[in-house]
Amino acid sequence: VVNVDRGADAIARVARNRPEKRNSLNEELRAALIETLGALLLDPAVHALVLTGEGGTFCAGGDIDTMAGLDAPAGRARMKANHRIVRLLAEAEKPVIAAVEGFAVGAGAGLALLADTVVVADGATIGFPFFRVGLVPDYGLLFTVARRVGDAKARQLMLYARMVEAKDAAAMGLADELAPKGGAEAAAREKAKALAAMPPYAFAAAKRQLWLAPQSLEAALEAEALAQAACFTTAEFVEGRAAFRDRRPPNFRRPAT
Repeated sequence: VVNVDRGADAIARVARNRPEKRNSLNEELRAALIETLGALLLDPAVHALVLTGEGGTFCAGGDIDTMAGLDAPAGRARMKANHRIVRLLAEAEKPVIAAVEGFAVGAGAGLALLADTVVVADGATIGFPFFRVGLVPDYGLLFTVARRVGDAKARQLMLYARMVEAKDAAAMGLADELAPKGGAEAAAREKAKALAAMPPYAFAAAKRQLWLAPQSLEAALEAEALAQAACFTTAEFVEGRAAFRDRRPPNFRRPAT
């Protein structure tokens, strides 16, 4: 249900594999994602993740056929289970890149927008069709979309159940980079390599602070002081200073001592 490919570059490709259902999320796929993401994010041999889907579709959202007959308590339990995936991605300290081909709609859009960088291929669509089936946006979208495109634009996207083509998504900041059709994964892997080369402790600290924003200036400065004080003590900083002094690129995966 989930394919995992570990490259020699320490980048893990994580692909939903229900192409006959356009990689829509059912209980089996959800459980597999929770297990897979949890394991990869804890694995020191994995430096970054690329999220995608097999068969030319990122994810068509939740599997509608599995939603019939839910009462409110069962629906809440279902969403709490889905939120385990949201939290894994939102709290991930490693780089996560989304490679979007085809459709990333509904919960699929939510998965994509939890990534640090969203690469969208020409011809792809990011969409929010929840109202068309009588549901509210989920997978954190009422939080993540506004952070990407601003409150006013997010309101229009959500309330009109918009489907956004790749070029428009990139232009408005819903996606970060536009790739040729069929080229999202290659572009995403290059982004993953670039972020994996960053100092992992400092990267994780900064990423967590970005997720916690907006906050007061005083709170931001206090978090910054705590994080930077820790960074001063790391081998990453030793390597960074040495590389700066030697006028060479730093290698934070084999830091100097």
